[in-house]
Amino acid sequence: MHTPHPFSPQALCVLTPLREVRVVAFVASLLLAFANPALAQQLAILQKMPAGLLRYTGGAKPDADGMVSYNRGGFKSPEFQRGAMLYLIRGVVASDREAAADAWRAIDATFQRQTDAGNFGRAGQPHGGPSAVAFWLADLDQAILVLRESGLGPEYKDRLAQLLPKVRRAAQWLAQPRYQERLKREDADAPNRLLFDGLAYGLSGILADDNELKQLGRRFVDLAMTQFRATDGVFLEKGGHDSSYQAVAALNLQVWLLYFPDKRLADAAAAAVRWERARIKPDGQVDVTGNSRTGLRQEQWMGHPKGVNLSQITLCLLYDYARTGNQQSLDAARRIVSRRTRS
Repeated sequence: MHTPHPFSPQALCVLTPLREVRVVAFVASLLLAFANPALAQQLAILQKMPAGLLRYTGGAKPDADGMVSYNRGGFKSPEFQRGAMLYLIRGVVASDREAAADAWRAIDATFQRQTDAGNFGRAGQPHGGPSAVAFWLADLDQAILVLRESGLGPEYKDRLAQLLPKVRRAAQWLAQPRYQERLKREDADAPNRLLFDGLAYGLSGILADDNELKQLGRRFVDLAMTQFRATDGVFLEKGGHDSSYQAVAALNLQVWLLYFPDKRLADAAAAAVRWERARIKPDGQVDVTGNSRTGLRQEQWMGHPKGVNLSQITLCLLYDYARTGNQQSLDAARRIVSRRTRS
């Protein structure tokens, strides 16, 4: 006698009512997962990364006032709060309730400065332009999505419900045509920044269930790809290669792919990481020869010459390892961390 497949219509017809409800619900959840293939992947990807290396990928615990980085001592810009979102993500990956609670202070502190328009300010004077808001949203949205996927998610259900309208308001402020045009103009020769813009719009679109924001994110990703040199996998930063910003661009592109899969972009990400990996020397030093922006005192940030961002390079490599299983990326990340711990 032929036995029907357990999820076939014939099998469902002979189930008891209770079992039928359970199976139909399970099948519905499977269909939802396949319809949204990247809906719950970023946490799983992060959990594949060795914990001993993940701690070297950046992030900062907020102070008692919820401030991070250059905001300590007085709020200046939302972009400086980003380190707390990396700290939150690491806390979620480790199921560390205390770290998550500490990081949440930065979210509360930042949104206390949100204006009615949606951007961020203090005493009626906005701080940070659209780029600062884009940087903040890109990392905030990731932290929210990862937290929501995790076992800690139910504990933050009410806080997330209160936060999401504020995120949407910030994204809608950023989506105004004048700010879109400003981002396009100011970030035109920095594809890593265009990818931050894309994440800010696209991930906010996921959180807000707003297709217009998602499409806007795709347009900024497409703009970033106009600065991608397919022959060798280089993202052109101010017209040349840069072994620090290359990693930031490749990292952002990989995060985008988790939520918006695209074979063409996946091939580009693989080529970009391959180029970056070739710049990691056997001793873990990052080769800055010919860099267009960092490592050779070409640019300054907050009064200091820009060096290579070892934390972001490490995280870029770990994402490639966790996404693709590429052992060479894991080895390169280990070399960087080993050099850092010896210094």
